[in-house]
Amino acid sequence: MTDTITETALADPLTRDTVELTRELIRNACVNDGTADSGDEHRSVASLERFLHGSGARLEVVEPHPGRTSLVATVPGTDPTAPTLLLLGHLDVVPVGDGWARDPFGADLVDGVVWGRGALDMLHLTASYASVLREVARAPRRGTLILAAVADEESGGRFGAEWIVQNRPELVRADGVLSETGGIPLSVGGAVRGVTVTVGEKGITGRRIEVDGHPRHASTPYGADNAIVTAAEIVGRLAASANAPELDDLWPRYVAALDISDELRAALVDPARIDGALPLLGPIAGLAHALTRTTYSPDVIRGGDKLNVVPARASIDVDIRTMPGTDGDTVDAHLREAAGAAADRVRIRPLGGTTPATRSPLDTALYAALAEAVGAAHPGAEAVPVIAPGGADSRFFRRLGVPAYGFGMFSAAWDHAEFRHLVHSDDERIDVASIHLAAHAIRRAVDRVLG
Repeated sequence: MTDTITETALADPLTRDTVELTRELIRNACVNDGTADSGDEHRSVASLERFLHGSGARLEVVEPHPGRTSLVATVPGTDPTAPTLLLLGHLDVVPVGDGWARDPFGADLVDGVVWGRGALDMLHLTASYASVLREVARAPRRGTLILAAVADEESGGRFGAEWIVQNRPELVRADGVLSETGGIPLSVGGAVRGVTVTVGEKGITGRRIEVDGHPRHASTPYGADNAIVTAAEIVGRLAASANAPELDDLWPRYVAALDISDELRAALVDPARIDGALPLLGPIAGLAHALTRTTYSPDVIRGGDKLNVVPARASIDVDIRTMPGTDGDTVDAHLREAAGAAADRVRIRPLGGTTPATRSPLDTALYAALAEAVGAAHPGAEAVPVIAPGGADSRFFRRLGVPAYGFGMFSAAWDHAEFRHLVHSDDERIDVASIHLAAHAIRRAVDRVLG
């Protein structure tokens, strides 16, 4: 059955071109390790230039740092008053581990599945955008279509989307944006009843908790004021702290589409009962937890200078993802509470920049087009708006007031647990059936918006 589905999908030119371009982008191995000289997105820009050559699209390459290139392709519409839509894809991928069953940059196509780093995040979508734009270039619509295939999304966008928005905004000026992540099916009784559309994302901020102790010889540790011990106690309290749930208006819509009992559904939308209900969600409990509160993750702890000296200083770096409306004072108050009796001996300092939570409205023509595309891909299914716990380049446009949505389309074989398990993980892969659904859903939405 899988072979038949794959053969049927690959017989479709749009799908076939998208699959082959996805595989080429994987092979380019544009690995972004966070350093300025990594990424090498110029390789995938060259691939896209070849793919779009002769299509009629207007191409422009930007390079804020050697090798960190992005491509902006534009197909002007026939009606200057019609909307402009931006398809925003990134070209970089995260580093790989050593637990892969296949070559992470081999882009193997086996039993209807494309294997490789970036297959999910988000090279199949970037390839879908390029395939759809090439079709539109051959027969322009009323509205204008732009593809921005950018560098550096995996490290914050400094050499990619953020740089373009700040330095070349005219290249990406649009009335709406499509990007990652969305398209996850929510099935009830085996039938897809909902498909996620990401309409916003949580904020990102960081804090460093600095802890003081008192140095002494480590041969007599009893009663010592050890900064590392105090820091460890704070980490334990922070991990166990019960930060209150913050249930927004989107959460009940997501819960309504889950294949769970009515009793569990009622508990999940009750602030007093949700924490007790989360473990019953199994593999998506972590996602549900993240979508319903500000989260605090102590990720780095440092302290001490020498093996035989009780450390006088330690620090804890905390990754914090904020819900809309949560400000810095609220974050600091929670951290001081977690410090307990040591609160008067710690300093809480900002760590890195702060990105506020963003959200796009649901009453736009673009969102309506996405909802219609959901129903076409999975008959009877509805669009389910969600916020993302992590960050993506869409935030740069939401800050400007431009509606931006994470949109794709996965086959019924997927669910949120499977997606979260494979993104940024070993054996990342995507089925051809999902690439087929994504490419056609994007084309359908483009046609509806641009006319």
